[in-house]
Amino acid sequence: ARQVFHEWQTDVIASGAANAHVEGEIVTGATITPTVRTGNYCQILQKAFVVSETNEAVESAGRDSEIAYQKAKYLKELTNDIEYALIINSASVTGASATARQLKGVLGWIVTNVTTCSTAASASGVSETDFNTNLALIWAQGGQDPYNTICGSAQKRSISRFTGNTTRFNEMDRPKVEARVDIYLSDHGEVRVRKHRVLNGAATGTIVTFGDMGLWKKAFLRQGGWKELGVTGSARRHFVESELTLESLQEKGSGKMTGYGTL
Repeated sequence: ARQVFHEWQTDVIASGAANAHVEGEIVTGATITPTVRTGNYCQILQKAFVVSETNEAVESAGRDSEIAYQKAKYLKELTNDIEYALIINSASVTGASATARQLKGVLGWIVTNVTTCSTAASASGVSETDFNTNLALIWAQGGQDPYNTICGSAQKRSISRFTGNTTRFNEMDRPKVEARVDIYLSDHGEVRVRKHRVLNGAATGTIVTFGDMGLWKKAFLRQGGWKELGVTGSARRHFVESELTLESLQEKGSGKMTGYGTL
């Protein structure tokens, strides 16, 4: 990213159609369709902590430096927060003097291929018919397999109960029973199903399927390291922050299912 509001352009390719011309005819060109200019705001995410001089000086069990330990811990937490924003954020926020800018995440970008829980699905389960309906929508818009589906624990267990044309087997020579579906072979392609902790908490009941992961990119405006703030007493203050946004090159290549309950 080069600006607070990161912009790019998207386009679509026409589906195949009848195309036959007379030998020797004069060629005329069609008026081109302009590409669509779109964008997303960059969001600043930050983690900070304070360690007293005493805490850093004493010998701690299991680690040499409290500051080094906290840096490693908070950096992992910042990564979790970035992943949360990239998936959950439903809308971009322009920001103001007292309002933080916010990027629009995956759930906000996907608007074309959306399937809402049908009456055929109970509040505690995912309908296999709905699942295939959403895959059909993605495929019709140009999505390509293998597809990657992410969902919470409840929805993953529900998908593992799909029957379709499958036959389940018990391994007789080992105390092992397969009770899960990690790869679902649908009429529209192979689907890899994975649990995702973010969807398990903040958006329980939502399932996201990516038709092409290459259509989603992180765009960093700033990706800085740890900085130490000025000393104001017998404590040391450190912070780290990143400023980035999500680039959706074509949301039609993915889909989402909403309205499902929990087990």
